[in-house]
Amino acid sequence: MIQLNDNDINEAATAIRRGMEVYVHREHGRMLVADDPERNVRADPEIFEAIMQDVSTDPDAYIHIERLPAADAIKIMAAFTDRVRNQELWQALTYALKRPNPFQNFKSELRRFPKNYERWRQFRQERYTEYVRESLVEDRE
Repeated sequence: MIQLNDNDINEAATAIRRGMEVYVHREHGRMLVADDPERNVRADPEIFEAIMQDVSTDPDAYIHIERLPAADAIKIMAAFTDRVRNQELWQALTYALKRPNPFQNFKSELRRFPKNYERWRQFRQERYTEYVRESLVEDRE
């Protein structure tokens, strides 16, 4: 049974948020984080290949924590928007989510409100952390 500490779960949440591949060994909880060079030009292809080779030798030994689907990430942004009390920011974020490129527009609007940007970062990290915890629990069932 996997027992990840809060730091490991937080690290996995951050990696998932950044679009990386996360694998957790079912028996001892060792976490493998791979950044796919096809999605990130700064990723090291050798490290990615080594991790993927390790996982492919015994795929049943690992839990793959999938990246959060874009629709679910947008739901997180919408949930944050619903909590915003500043009317100007609320309108800007609501509109940003309805336009093309909602991720970029949402971030751009938030940057105009630094205090809320920090609140957003904390809110987002909490939601991704919940997602990782839920993914690990679902695997046990």
